[in-house]
Amino acid sequence: MRRFLTVLALALIAVGVLSGTAAAKEGGVELSSTPAGTKPGDPWTPTLTLVEGAPELLAQAKPGVVIRNVDSGEQIRYQATPTDDPASFTVDVVFPEAGWWTVEAFDGITDRSYSIGGQWFIQGPEAVAPAPGPPAREDSFPLWPAVAGSIVFLLAAAGAALLVLRRQRFGLSH
Repeated sequence: MRRFLTVLALALIAVGVLSGTAAAKEGGVELSSTPAGTKPGDPWTPTLTLVEGAPELLAQAKPGVVIRNVDSGEQIRYQATPTDDPASFTVDVVFPEAGWWTVEAFDGITDRSYSIGGQWFIQGPEAVAPAPGPPAREDSFPLWPAVAGSIVFLLAAAGAALLVLRRQRFGLSH
């Protein structure tokens, strides 16, 4: 029975350590650059890379970028074009006017979109940047709650392992 509890405690510790990395393996989209410094009417051409995808899914992917004007709500969708690398695409984005814009990349496989950096101010030649608007909603992985939960779980598993080892050391049978 003691051996079983020791193995169980070690297994729980291993699960706690590996669960954080398993949750982080979710696919996503990465952009090679941000629209910082882009002027209205000028093209911004980042490389869009799909993270974690089976070759069959990557062949069917139709990723792209959606920009949204914060003030007017106007949305413009730009479809990406494939490159020689099946996980990489290029996309030509043009901001039609100065102002605050949000940028979201989508993978074209799962219908998920990924916010890229909150809000961006696209400055025209004569415009002066106004005070930032409200912060953009973040749709990212909640890292700190996962880390805190893992730490609490590891401490509990370590406590259980120490309890088992202490019982073995003092020969307590009950």
